[in-house]
Amino acid sequence: MFEIDRAVIEINGGCNYTCAMCPQTTSEGKTGARGKNWLKKMPLDLFEEAVKQCASAGGLNVVNLEGSGEATLNPDLPLYIEIVKKYKAKAYIFSNGFKMHGKFMEDCVDAGLDFYRFSIIGYNADLYLQWMNSTNFEKVVDNLHRMQQYVRDTGASTEVATYHLVLDNDNIEHEVSEYRKIVESAGVHTEIWKMHNWSGIYNPEYERSGKIKTCGRPFSPDIVIRAGGTDGKAGAVHPCCQVLGRDDEAVLGHFSENTVEEIMTGKLYEKLREQHRTGNYPDFCKDCDFLIDDPETLVYTNSGRSEMHMNGTKFSLNDFR
Repeated sequence: MFEIDRAVIEINGGCNYTCAMCPQTTSEGKTGARGKNWLKKMPLDLFEEAVKQCASAGGLNVVNLEGSGEATLNPDLPLYIEIVKKYKAKAYIFSNGFKMHGKFMEDCVDAGLDFYRFSIIGYNADLYLQWMNSTNFEKVVDNLHRMQQYVRDTGASTEVATYHLVLDNDNIEHEVSEYRKIVESAGVHTEIWKMHNWSGIYNPEYERSGKIKTCGRPFSPDIVIRAGGTDGKAGAVHPCCQVLGRDDEAVLGHFSENTVEEIMTGKLYEKLREQHRTGNYPDFCKDCDFLIDDPETLVYTNSGRSEMHMNGTKFSLNDFR
């Protein structure tokens, strides 16, 4: 018996950004860390079947549509949102926000989008260019304001938020202050975090310190389904989004081959749970800094969410650690 509270179902595996700290495009100095097999779009019918099966398990509360790719590159995004709402779940998207404007933005909000988070790494144009490799800082901030205004004007229930990373750990107070100028001018919720290491793929500018123990994800009512997969398959299931850049080695099954229940209760997923029970972590987990119990990683938030409480869900990972 299993239950799913949050389903991360990636509708597009590729991205239009090449951020310095993201193994989507960069890993250990090498470009193309995510192979072509992982850059697919998820067909609408396969997506609906995934949502349907997750909802049938009971307890489905949130569906994230981005996984590790950029959801707004899928031109049919409003249709995917409508499917999530059809199954009485909340539709969440974490995004760079570049394409979220105009009629496309309005259609997404009108489709019932519940939560949209702009990832803005760098609090001015120069730092944004350095870390997100893009000159779109002003445009994205403008998109943030325009989306929030549209929500207000229409009375939509969409929550607009931002996400930021600390770039200099010796200057945290100043960086938080600068990020807050963006946040408060738009009147949105935010979270500001220290960087993490993507299961050991990336070497951030700081080291977490604390006791090593399971992150809790293999035991939680949480599933991550990618758009792509290995050997021409689709809908690969991963233990979490932190294995981005180690996509091939972290596959626990393919939704194109098996049901959600078969994967979640299958031998590979149960083996992962046992490895987390014993502390004998697999290679794609053992160097991940999410195993380190460090309460200082969430630097600032005005949303009231704790570090271990997953966005929009009813569960906290602390309950499974």
